[in-house]
Amino acid sequence: MSYSEPEMHKTKKPNLHYTESVLAGVGAFLGLSLIGLLAEKANMLMIIAPFGATAVLLFSAPHSPFSRPLNIFGGYLISTLIGLCVLEYTTGGWLPIGIGLGITIMMMHLLKVVHPPAGANFLIVTQGHLSLHLIWPLFIGLIALILVGISIDKLQKKINVSE
Repeated sequence: MSYSEPEMHKTKKPNLHYTESVLAGVGAFLGLSLIGLLAEKANMLMIIAPFGATAVLLFSAPHSPFSRPLNIFGGYLISTLIGLCVLEYTTGGWLPIGIGLGITIMMMHLLKVVHPPAGANFLIVTQGHLSLHLIWPLFIGLIALILVGISIDKLQKKINVSE
């Protein structure tokens, strides 16, 4: 098996790679800062660890299937709902959690919305014993991150055209 250079590192011009790198960092900064600002204004916890992994995919590999807004939103929705079901209808022990994660991955795959950080979200929901009232802050944060991602991608396309 041979490994080729990742797509995000294949650029025609050195300046383009530098620009992509800076925009990836700026996008992550803006996305997480926006979530933090919204969380502060709402006096709620909205930043969760999987958002960091989502930001890496969204800003460093924006054309990956895992970075599509539908995959991000759908993956988190599935993992959150299944996690809440595991908490509500089982003891929350290791076996139901293992089964629930398997079902989460299966459903993301069946519905073609695979987003790897959503697997971690499932574990946060079940291990943190989160409740349904926390679903809105989660999705407000996700929407903010996705909107910044779309904006950075549009900016990147404009820069690529001009160079």
